[in-house]
Amino acid sequence: MTPTELWLPLGAIAFHLYDATQALWHNEVLFERAGARWRIAADSPVRRWGRRMVLPNPFTPHRPLFRMAWSTSDARPAGDADLEPLFRALRPLGVICQLQLVMLLALWPLCWILGAGLTVLALFAAYYLLVIVALVLVFRRRRALALGTRAFWALAFDVLACAPFAINIVRRLSLRHGIAGNPLEFASRHFDAPTRAALDGLIRSRLAESRAAEETASP
Repeated sequence: MTPTELWLPLGAIAFHLYDATQALWHNEVLFERAGARWRIAADSPVRRWGRRMVLPNPFTPHRPLFRMAWSTSDARPAGDADLEPLFRALRPLGVICQLQLVMLLALWPLCWILGAGLTVLALFAAYYLLVIVALVLVFRRRRALALGTRAFWALAFDVLACAPFAINIVRRLSLRHGIAGNPLEFASRHFDAPTRAALDGLIRSRLAESRAAEETASP
């Protein structure tokens, strides 16, 4: 086994995980749209450079993700914008993301069993074809995605220069789109009771951490 056969698939998976990881401030959470339901994406105690490093489920890149900054003093109403056009625009992209994930995971055993030969090259070619198809869909649906032309070309450069980033294209687009208004009010309108309770517990734990940090650092 050559170093290429060993590190190529591992490096590609590492790039996917790196791109999926979100660095959150203490008052930020991730809302995830799973089918017709809303949920809170995975939390994490890992801290780097004053921010919380959160890795959403790497096996569900097709689910839209939204970064929300909460505040108990936020008087804004919940955003009433209809998100369904966004979800419809993202749906075929989600299918492509799932296919790319399967292909990326298939590279690992194929490289180790068959070596970096024609089969692996054909898989790479098919993967890049899906990247191009995804970019064409994004360009044609950029109005529903609230994506400007400059932002589109920046996205295209990222996913073409580093192909594993394309697996997270749905998350990249939904994170950029965002949800307007007060996230706590949004949660009260759209979350079911168990999810609202989980969000309440998460906010309480974050507040407790902030108070503990202030008391430790205070004179």
